[in-house]
Amino acid sequence: MNNKVRNIAFAGAGNVASHLAKALYSQGFRISGIWSRKYEHAQELALECNSVACVDLEGLLHEAELLVVAVPDMVIEQLAGGIARYNGIIVHTAGSVPMNAVKHSEGGYGVFYPLQTFSKNIPVDFLEVPFFLESSSPEVMQALREVASKLSGKVYEADSVQRLMLHIAAVFAGNFSNLMYVVANELLKNSGLPPEVLHPLIITTARKAVGGDPLLMQTGPARRNDTLTLGRHFEALASLPEYADIYSRLSILITEKYT
Repeated sequence: MNNKVRNIAFAGAGNVASHLAKALYSQGFRISGIWSRKYEHAQELALECNSVACVDLEGLLHEAELLVVAVPDMVIEQLAGGIARYNGIIVHTAGSVPMNAVKHSEGGYGVFYPLQTFSKNIPVDFLEVPFFLESSSPEVMQALREVASKLSGKVYEADSVQRLMLHIAAVFAGNFSNLMYVVANELLKNSGLPPEVLHPLIITTARKAVGGDPLLMQTGPARRNDTLTLGRHFEALASLPEYADIYSRLSILITEKYT
């Protein structure tokens, strides 16, 4: 196996694949082929990376030293299992999927996980994105590290157990936080107030969280054990029992953590 990666192929053309392929292409890697269940999606991404769209997975294997499987978590193992006679490195990009899901490659396998939320039309500064790598051998790790280091200065090794907990932490910090923004926006809209009035608060809270220990930054009525204010909030949410339940559970958690 030649561990020097110059040509990279992608199985998948969704959010993660789109950002990664374009970023790697901009750093001088050749994107040798792109496959997607929807051929037109592969064509669209191929146009942006001076690549070619492949009608089947076999078309990805001829030139690439590295095959990146960037598809939904639930189909990674099935897709990788259908790839035969490949002597390059195969990796997946998922946080919660074990490395062994792509162990079918003869040339080595691993994980190439960028810890970030991706939307196709929102730019990503990969210099600020941490990458978490896992590999089947030291040689594969070196090859993956060289590729990741072209994109980011924040490259780490993490095994499948560590990465699973990392992914859970990311869900709490990212997905659950965003759901709270959704709820907050809905409450304001229902009250005839513009959601953007919360933007300074959201930005300041995020800055405080990354600028110090979030445990020390907690504020609010539950942190103060202000039962009078908490009671008023519960009364105001009486017509929205699902939100009242979330409010109650989180308030209890905060109060217990600080008592």
